[in-house]
Amino acid sequence: MKRTLLAVVVGGVIGSTIVFNASHIAPAEPQPIVLHEETIVNALTESAQLVTLTGKAEKTERYSDAKWYGKQEAMVNVRGTFKLGVNTKDIEISTVGNVVKVTLPQPKLIALALPYDNMTITNDSGLWRKDVDEVRLKALYSEAKSEIKADIANDKRAQDKAEASAEKTVEGILLKINGVEAVKFVR
Repeated sequence: MKRTLLAVVVGGVIGSTIVFNASHIAPAEPQPIVLHEETIVNALTESAQLVTLTGKAEKTERYSDAKWYGKQEAMVNVRGTFKLGVNTKDIEISTVGNVVKVTLPQPKLIALALPYDNMTITNDSGLWRKDVDEVRLKALYSEAKSEIKADIANDKRAQDKAEASAEKTVEGILLKINGVEAVKFVR
């Protein structure tokens, strides 16, 4: 019995000494994190594009042809959605210490969905005239689509919103990378 008691006491003293000494070990100094541009580029290129603004688009085109034997008119209303954004491969990245400098391209039209079968067609033809044919309707649709693209490209407010959203999105992605302290955008 005395041997067992002695073994327990000795074991307890050795165990407490190990725990006591282990708790007094000085913590290691944290190593500085070195950022590599490749790490940042990989974080951004997980998706090919960043969609920064979505919206609705609508355009109405008219056709009119009046002859002595009657009139032929059509009105086509084309509507759908668009997406503005940037291709991640066009984003330029550089690092200075733990600060990431980013140059974003201008947001551009990434997607334009104007379903042909969703367009509203209004035909008005005289007694001796046929309705506007499919070829003319397709031409009106194409004209409306081209004008919608031009309107989106020239919409300063939409471009500014898309650019601000791109900056916010890229900054959010980059600040999640271990070691990034700040993100600065260069124009």
